[in-house]
Amino acid sequence: MPVDMKMVIAQAYKNKVQHEDVDKITVKSLIEECHISRQTFYYHFQDIMDVLEWSVEQQTRQLVEQSLKAEDMRSVLGIFISFTVEQFPMLEKLMRSQRRAQIEKLMLDAVRTYLTQLAQHQSQQVSMSDFDREVLLQYNVCGLVGVLMEYGGRKKLDAEQLAARLESILSGSLSGWKER
Repeated sequence: MPVDMKMVIAQAYKNKVQHEDVDKITVKSLIEECHISRQTFYYHFQDIMDVLEWSVEQQTRQLVEQSLKAEDMRSVLGIFISFTVEQFPMLEKLMRSQRRAQIEKLMLDAVRTYLTQLAQHQSQQVSMSDFDREVLLQYNVCGLVGVLMEYGGRKKLDAEQLAARLESILSGSLSGWKER
């Protein structure tokens, strides 16, 4: 079975992020870790950020596949919450790096990909303008990423309760902005 060199490099990067300062990880340190040539690295990736982007795309694809098989929105949100909790130490390190803006964009793009694909799989389409759909999508993307990052690192997180509240927000049934 041939070795998936992209996966090997990405796993080496992930291991390094767990043990080193993100901003000090270099192509040289990765090629040493993987025992490959610089040419091999550049055959597969343009730079360190490309490794991270590819890794996020792979994880996003897996999350989307897994979540589209889920029975309901709460289960889907549970998948995202579990992923965030499991990956939080690495996400936190990445967010404290000089690449924070790029990392945030990757996270937003990942959630946008999921919500867009989810909307395409919904049997009932809501009638609204493209602009309204885009604003609603962006609002939900930013809100969901923000909440996941805020709650993902909490020691006593009730993941089921958080998933229930997020489901209520996304479905439109939880709103504290209107008077009752």
